[in-house]
Amino acid sequence: MGTAPDPGYPFRSPGPHTRCLNGHSLDLAGQTLPYYHVLDLDATLCNLCTELRLDRPGWFPLDHTAVRRVDVPPKYHRPIVELVAHPPDQPAGVGYIALQISERSVADIDVQMCGIDRRGVIEQIRVDDTYRRRRIGTLLVAAVLARGPGFQWSTTKVDNSASARAFWASQHPAGSLSLGRPDYCPHMKIVNGEGL
Repeated sequence: MGTAPDPGYPFRSPGPHTRCLNGHSLDLAGQTLPYYHVLDLDATLCNLCTELRLDRPGWFPLDHTAVRRVDVPPKYHRPIVELVAHPPDQPAGVGYIALQISERSVADIDVQMCGIDRRGVIEQIRVDDTYRRRRIGTLLVAAVLARGPGFQWSTTKVDNSASARAFWASQHPAGSLSLGRPDYCPHMKIVNGEGL
């Protein structure tokens, strides 16, 4: 008996979720929680989506706040799917968070943060082509924002492509996020070589 392949479900922060990705009430539609050995993750499936054979019938819950620093070994075993933080070389510099599957980075988000001025700038989001349309960018944005609660957040220039506009239009950050107008603090400017 073989291991079931990765079904390609999107990733989603853990709930509780009252609706599936297609908008059905999970109380009415029902849900199933299968385990996928290939990713060492449980999934959540909407029973109605599965019965109707709709796209995206389920998702893999992945805690966006559980981010391991690259220089800290895992406690028990290396998870197949994990978020890994790569801190900047210097304070207020650019670091990144990567989503790794089987120790290979499939997506990452560059971020510059200053704890003194409580500002954060999302620089760039990259997702491998084979992993796009799985809500990984959304998960990475949530992971970054969770690292700076109460920060003033902004992004660098947003690409004008339809896919970039669709991505940012679908985001629902808890706090404010200024798109396309990076608000670098003086510490970030110094690190970026801009001086004061």
